[in-house]
Amino acid sequence: MRQAGRILKPYRELRQRHGSLLKLFQTPELAAEITLMPVDMLGVDAAILFTDLVTPLEALGCELTYAPGPVFARPIRSASDIDGLRNPVPEDDLAYVLEAARLVRNALPPAVPLIGYAGGPFTLATWLVEGSHAKDFPAFRRMIHSDPALAHRLLDLLTDLASRFLHAQIAAGAHAVQIFDTSIGLLSPAQFNEFALPYVRRVCRSLAALDAPVIYFPLAGAQNLSSFGRVGAQVLSLDWRIDLDAAYGLFKDTMPLQGNLDPCALYGSEASIAKAAQHILKQGRGRPHIFNLGHGVYPDTPYEKVKLLVDVVHQFAQT
Repeated sequence: MRQAGRILKPYRELRQRHGSLLKLFQTPELAAEITLMPVDMLGVDAAILFTDLVTPLEALGCELTYAPGPVFARPIRSASDIDGLRNPVPEDDLAYVLEAARLVRNALPPAVPLIGYAGGPFTLATWLVEGSHAKDFPAFRRMIHSDPALAHRLLDLLTDLASRFLHAQIAAGAHAVQIFDTSIGLLSPAQFNEFALPYVRRVCRSLAALDAPVIYFPLAGAQNLSSFGRVGAQVLSLDWRIDLDAAYGLFKDTMPLQGNLDPCALYGSEASIAKAAQHILKQGRGRPHIFNLGHGVYPDTPYEKVKLLVDVVHQFAQT
């Protein structure tokens, strides 16, 4: 479960002690400690590397702060802005992420895999052009209409960055990697086919020769569900808006699916949490399915409810 660590008391203590999220991300020992917390305290079946979707963008030479979310001092809006970007080498410019991956891999029990991740090229572009979080990310969406050639140029650059970053994470010990496309729901089918599909497909193709499955998570993208099987990922992760039975029907039970409990379900009663989880588990039974939330854990989610969910899933697996 992505961001599960932030509900845990030791994480909150680390955050309070060190103050800066950037320090937690950029200090391998701290990032590794946080990555391991959900495995140790919740009993989840995989560890997700503690880094951020926008982390590799700073390596382009884009100054990044958190206030409290990511804020870029200089959004990328023009050809000259793109000309000024660096060509980072992940092994050098993102070495702290890779060292954290190595530390986690060495500390994990053999049966627990490590999942690395990166943002999809379109999602990275929305953050880099907007400069911070915004409703509907209008700045990059304007660009794809006003200067599509410039948008494609930026997407091409970010595709290479994401591919190299994920490749480096696998080399550092990640057993699998996930591509988070959290802005992809903004695109119509035609826009997805032009400004997203070719680029995320290229990322997947670049990783195809490696012994590490790729998981693709397109948030709020139900309008493009039929196209997600073409990205080249081995697993499709779904948010809570999509019915698993409908997705399995579309893909003829051949595409492994991950998901997809509504994270807000964890604010319910113990009985309602168990019922909701079991409904999804029954939908996935006999099919290729990885249980997960339909997005990240909200920071005020009660620890006891998350632990209950993990226990419900484990108990179901034994029946």
